[in-house]
Amino acid sequence: MSRLVGKELTKLLLDRLSGQDVTPHESKIIPIFTLDDLGWPHPALLSYYEVVAKNSSTVDLALWKDSSTANNLRRLGKVTLMITDKGINYYLKGSVKELEAEMAGAPQVSRFRIATEQLLEDQEPNAEITSGMTYSRLTKREGTDFAAKVLRLLREKS
Repeated sequence: MSRLVGKELTKLLLDRLSGQDVTPHESKIIPIFTLDDLGWPHPALLSYYEVVAKNSSTVDLALWKDSSTANNLRRLGKVTLMITDKGINYYLKGSVKELEAEMAGAPQVSRFRIATEQLLEDQEPNAEITSGMTYSRLTKREGTDFAAKVLRLLREKS
């Protein structure tokens, strides 16, 4: 059963989501949940290149501007992120506002800002989480990669 940790990111999550060192999280996925226009939960998958914690109560997201997820956030302004990996499992709930409909330097994506409202931890004492969702890249990520560019842009603006 999940337990409320508070309204802010823990130091572990702040460091993990800071965008300063994504290499250890290159293949890891952050599931995101919104509600669609019929009230159904709408899942989507983000990488650590699309999520940057600005501080313990503010997280920026870069989403494809015409995606269902972006449209759901514009409409309702609520989101849940799931940060899961070996030994950790958190649900971050927050209110969202759109900062840029087209990110400067990457007009294909929109920038959203989450104001954290709840951080829940879900760890059972006798059932350790052994991994989160992962993916495998088919090619090596280069510094000119679009995702790397988006991460730089997310980190630059406050």
